[in-house]
Amino acid sequence: MFKYNEKYDCSNLPKPAFYSCPWIQHGLVFFRYKMTMCCYCGHVGGGHTLVKDDYNGQPINWEHLFKQKRTFNRLYKKGLINDNCVDCPFLEKRMAEDWEKEGEYISNLYISHWVDCNCKCTYCFEAQHPEEFQFKHKPYSVLPILKEMLQKNILRRGGSIHFGGGEPTLLPEFEDIVRLLLDYKFYDLRVHTSGIKYSPILERGIREGRLRVIVSVDAGCAETYKKIKQVPQYDKVRENARRYAAAQVSRMHALTPDMYMVGNICVGTKFIVIPGVNDTLEEVENWIKADVESGIHTTIIDLEENWFKAHEQDLPQSIFDFIHEIKKLSDKYGTHFEMYERVNNMLKENPERVPWFVPDKA
Repeated sequence: MFKYNEKYDCSNLPKPAFYSCPWIQHGLVFFRYKMTMCCYCGHVGGGHTLVKDDYNGQPINWEHLFKQKRTFNRLYKKGLINDNCVDCPFLEKRMAEDWEKEGEYISNLYISHWVDCNCKCTYCFEAQHPEEFQFKHKPYSVLPILKEMLQKNILRRGGSIHFGGGEPTLLPEFEDIVRLLLDYKFYDLRVHTSGIKYSPILERGIREGRLRVIVSVDAGCAETYKKIKQVPQYDKVRENARRYAAAQVSRMHALTPDMYMVGNICVGTKFIVIPGVNDTLEEVENWIKADVESGIHTTIIDLEENWFKAHEQDLPQSIFDFIHEIKKLSDKYGTHFEMYERVNNMLKENPERVPWFVPDKA
């Protein structure tokens, strides 16, 4: 539903302008039973802006899809905002001609239409809502859709392509999808993986500097890892992360005439902070030290979703201070520090509590 929101009204500007984002303009997401324009959900509106419900791999009417996107543009010019987009930090104001001159195509993809996994993370949506996953269905095939998009020049380079899931390496057509995209010289592919199953195609993408692998570790020792993941695979995950890191080539990979990928940050590990479980500096420092010893120089953090939602309106100062301490440890070991959506939004929305934080410029 679209409602007028004064915050997004640009009618008083001398030239036509409106709020939008790269996903509304050029995004498509494949979930289990639906297609959406985006995958973001850490804001008031909740994201997952719907394209088609009850979707199970049927042929896509591309003209209808782009008509939907044109409708967003038309209504957003009037300050009429879709409920799902309200307060999304990715909305940005630009001149209407700048948005519209880009044309109609897809460059941002999120592929997340299966739930099979090889670990049982306590924070996973499947663990939190087991009733929704009693009956697991074979995932529909995305590969033919991507081939059609490439043939029709609908899918183009320049955005980002993410894999969610479920565990990507368990998706039957995963290697074929990544191989297709690499063969077409796509870049900024991002794969979040448990790291339990090693994937040769990921190694190729890392070596070419076109793909980033983010291994979910969440711990600095085997005991904490098993408590969170509920599988005894810490050593295997650490070894596979080391193998991925070894595939990194320490140089600037030229992706386009004016875009480069830094080869030695193609592999990172992720640590989801779960208060009361893994939120000690010793745990975090052991995690970062293990990364550096393995040749991994990217430190990625986020907050556990259910804890965050329960405390969002009354966040304790201790969680802001803990994030700061993690940043200082990252600096100490010389790693590239990244914050995912919940942490990033939390800091942006509470600048008085994090004087050390310098937000990215829009």
